[in-house]
Amino acid sequence: MTMADRIAVMNRGRVEQQGTPTELYERPATAFVAGFLGVSNLLPGRVIERGRVRLDAGDEVQVPPELLNGRERVAVGIRPEKIRIAPPAEGQNVLAGTVRESAYVGVSTQLIVSTGAGDVTVYVQNAAAGAAAPAPGSALLLSWDPESTFVTEAPKEASA
Repeated sequence: MTMADRIAVMNRGRVEQQGTPTELYERPATAFVAGFLGVSNLLPGRVIERGRVRLDAGDEVQVPPELLNGRERVAVGIRPEKIRIAPPAEGQNVLAGTVRESAYVGVSTQLIVSTGAGDVTVYVQNAAAGAAAPAPGSALLLSWDPESTFVTEAPKEASA
């Protein structure tokens, strides 16, 4: 990521996506690219109108409309560092959840938050001296800017 102006990410001998490091990280086109370049939360859902997706759990989120490309089933993606646990600002996507795990890793604390849409990984910056992240069992609201959201193909349905 630091040595190239352009990158091609390959999967099983096929180019999944190519672009600048920023394009690949901020707007991965597939779940493989999203996972290959770091931790991603992928929440399955159905497009209900231009720029809106209803997650399988029922929550609705906004996404940049140009990312939907006429698809019906999608996975809404959000990177852990883009999620805030502060009170949501107007126009933000919001999910309620409960902290399942908390791990201090120095520069940040990694939280695993159980939501109706599934487990969501959140990185909370440890910017203030002595600041404590929410403990396991804490209820909280997760929020993020719709412009920080990316969209990939929907996860494969399990066959019966």
